[in-house]
Amino acid sequence: MKTWWAVIGGTALVGCAAKPVPTPAHPVIEATPIVITPHDDETLEQAFERARALLIEGKGAEAAPIFDRIAQAAAAADGAKPAPSNITDAKPAPNHLAPLALFNAGIAWELAGNRSVALSRFASGVERFSQGDVGKWSALRAARLQAYLERWSELSAMADLLLARGDLLEVERLEAYGAKALAVVESGDPESAQRFVNKGRDIVDALRLGEGGKLPLEVAQIHFALGEVRKVRSETVTFVPMPGNFAAALETRCQGLLDAQSAYSDAMRSYDAHWAAMSGYRIGQLYEKLYRDVLSIPPPRAATTTEKKRLFEGAMRLRYRVLLEKGLKMMEHTVMVGDRTGEASSWIERARAAKREIEKALEQQKELLAKLPYGEKELQRALEDLAAKTAP
Repeated sequence: MKTWWAVIGGTALVGCAAKPVPTPAHPVIEATPIVITPHDDETLEQAFERARALLIEGKGAEAAPIFDRIAQAAAAADGAKPAPSNITDAKPAPNHLAPLALFNAGIAWELAGNRSVALSRFASGVERFSQGDVGKWSALRAARLQAYLERWSELSAMADLLLARGDLLEVERLEAYGAKALAVVESGDPESAQRFVNKGRDIVDALRLGEGGKLPLEVAQIHFALGEVRKVRSETVTFVPMPGNFAAALETRCQGLLDAQSAYSDAMRSYDAHWAAMSGYRIGQLYEKLYRDVLSIPPPRAATTTEKKRLFEGAMRLRYRVLLEKGLKMMEHTVMVGDRTGEASSWIERARAAKREIEKALEQQKELLAKLPYGEKELQRALEDLAAKTAP
């Protein structure tokens, strides 16, 4: 598969028809203006090479405005609407530089940490150069950023555009299936999402991707989407009102939790900080949500006095405390991933907030149990006694 970095060089464009979609509305761009000292005798081809060298060196913030200037010049030459730019002093660009400059501008802005601006460049690339490799690569990059920014409706539309193409490599089609599955499950339709997950997993199996080691990012996305599907299905099992067979319902819920955890854990094998943060947070959330759902169970009819109700509540807190502890462990791990890698997505912030909430809940539980006039053994016997009295 051609890498994204291959387009930094003078790659020839390959024509291939693909139906364009309207570019999503761009957010207001707030970028720090960067002044470029003009090179009086520099052609746009030379400017492109200078920006390319900066990008290879990892200097995205310096390279991005140069690529913008080249792309804007090309847009002015062909009458197209230019991508937003602070640079206006540009001569018409050679046609072959236009798509490459716009795509590389997106790469550079993403490297500089401005994902919203990068997404606008890739979206422009999809709109203006839908035919050929640059249009395809722009769509794939846009889909990755839409997933990162959690723009699910935009991601669904971009995945549809990709899947309608006839020039996708199998790994690229896998990524499109993963994007579609993720967008659909986040919109609340796990059954439709499962169908796209299955198609993606067929490609994973056929290509034997990730066997015996690190997973490609495309596979991580499919596994995360599968985790989301299993999470949604698992959490349809609730305990209020009390199920006729609580033990069977709890077992079903727990098995669903473990199945979802398995898929998220597979996504973490990519060693990508963002997918690791997303997956770690979700695993912790699974345990925290199960704890809260179980604790919402009202006392059984046999608990006819205040004392018995307090016994029941204390015993339930004691028995299921381990769920909170497991959730806390995953949130701590996720926060550590952010601290170690510099990952600063919303998922890390969610994990920090959840960590604080779980720590607070555990402290409150400790205080509540300390106020009860019973030891842990008494609480356990009380719960078993109540369970026996309410058994069918």
